[in-house]
Amino acid sequence: MTQEETPLHRAVFIVRLDRDDLGRIRGVVERVRTGEKARVKSVGDVGEILAAMLARDEARPIDP
Repeated sequence: MTQEETPLHRAVFIVRLDRDDLGRIRGVVERVRTGEKARVKSVGDVGEILAAMLARDEARPIDP
């Protein structure tokens, strides 16, 4: 299947981040559809978490 033939897939996430008095980032990424949550310990974690959550979808059929 080419990229043009690949069906679109939409995922909605909530990202909550806080910075403490020392400047450290902490927070959570939540997937709206499933309620799955993952802890964020740095800004770099956000992209990795989103990619991991989306990668798990590749093993599951897409709901209409």
